[in-house]
Amino acid sequence: MLFQPLPMLALLMGVIIAMIGGAIPGGSLPTLIILLGFAYHIDPVIGIAIVVGGAVTNTADSVPAILLGVPGGATGQATILDGYPLSRRGEASRALAVSYLSSLVGGLIGAVGFFFSIMVAREIILLFGSPEFFMLAILGITMVAIVSSGAFLKGLVGASVALALTLIGFDNITGTLRYTFDIEYLWDGIPLIPVLVGLFALPEMFNLMLSGKSVSEQADAAIKRTNFQFKYLSAVKEVFEHRWLVFRTSIIGLVVGLMPGVGTVAAHWLAYTHAYQSEKGAKETFGTGDIRGVIAPDAANNAIDGGQIVPTLAVGIPGSSHQAILLAFLVLMGFVPGPEMLQTNLHITLLFGIGIVVANVIATGLAFYCTPWLARISFIRPGVLVPCVIVVVTLSAFRANMSVIDLAIMAIFGLLGVFMKIYGWPRPPVIIAIVLGQQLNQYFWLSLNAFGWRMFERPQMLTIMAICFAVVWLAIRVQRSTAETVAASVRDNASETDPKGK
Repeated sequence: MLFQPLPMLALLMGVIIAMIGGAIPGGSLPTLIILLGFAYHIDPVIGIAIVVGGAVTNTADSVPAILLGVPGGATGQATILDGYPLSRRGEASRALAVSYLSSLVGGLIGAVGFFFSIMVAREIILLFGSPEFFMLAILGITMVAIVSSGAFLKGLVGASVALALTLIGFDNITGTLRYTFDIEYLWDGIPLIPVLVGLFALPEMFNLMLSGKSVSEQADAAIKRTNFQFKYLSAVKEVFEHRWLVFRTSIIGLVVGLMPGVGTVAAHWLAYTHAYQSEKGAKETFGTGDIRGVIAPDAANNAIDGGQIVPTLAVGIPGSSHQAILLAFLVLMGFVPGPEMLQTNLHITLLFGIGIVVANVIATGLAFYCTPWLARISFIRPGVLVPCVIVVVTLSAFRANMSVIDLAIMAIFGLLGVFMKIYGWPRPPVIIAIVLGQQLNQYFWLSLNAFGWRMFERPQMLTIMAICFAVVWLAIRVQRSTAETVAASVRDNASETDPKGK
């Protein structure tokens, strides 16, 4: 299915979009959201190929992180600590080449973990009934609420409000209209694409425009001092010398990805911290341009994708904003996360694993040969970039239903998204609650009618509840540890830059 001309072309397009989005600071989410407008109108295999290709955005995150010390996304932060000093020493090509190969190996290990995890999940999912799927939907909303930099209560409030919005429209269970206020547009509920564009794309562009950071002169200087002639064999040799570090940090990324709610940022910093604590001499050289400080976080970056897709497909619990958009894409194409993805639509599920492997290979090849152009893309001035992206995402939102009201919905949620971003309110729980709301409603009524309150006596359901509490506790601990690591790294860098603490 994948190795046909159109799906392969779609995969290549997705990789190119991901590489461009990853190279633009703050641009990966808006570029991914652009694809949503086409979900209604294309073949599912082609659509999934594009989305899987778009999952390798982390490969290009290292371009601005290493060249300028500006992360392309949240997952490029730790790479800056050693990647940027290497660039300042004139070793940017070395750092980029090693980063690309580490990302490739991490992506392949993540794909292997994906296939193994899907096999296990298929056996476990057969033991579940409607009560368990109801509890999994609750777990999904709870877990994604944790993804929000410790704003747990704000995440739950946002998810609760979003769940209320899912009550709008025609109720398939009772056959009645709810909260439509005689507006025909609301019969099908709040459309997903304008909400996504408003919550995620517009705030990022608004923030980028307000920053007003013009780095064109710095970009030109960075490009001029960097020789983009990669020594491939030297990079392969260097990654091979640190193969066990690549393997260990890839496993960290995979395991963190399988834990909904921990997030990609945590995996990134945990891998860097592990290398800092376990590698010989790392405490003296990390932060000054040690190539191991580039290998560790970038290997974990791509490995986490294979882990995060498993809970997204198997139970509808995404672990990041990118996975939330992937979940929305699946729903728009008519696929329901859960048992169907592991049984009836298993071929679609496996398509993700195979696609991750192929996309990582293509992304690495493109990165080697297109880095000079990616470097220039990553430094586009906000005044040029923002209007172009806003026009494209607006057309994407309008294309879904061809209704002017969609633009009004997009504007309303855009204002809400700006407010949430400014005041630290997490946005992923809102999207997940909207996506899982119908499933939550359906399984609740099925469970209540079939089992009554005795559904809480089922050992499977009690097990999921126990896992929910355990993962919440563990996720909070991991996030606190990550925050402490970040704070310590910032303090160390500040003390090295200004020993007197001025």
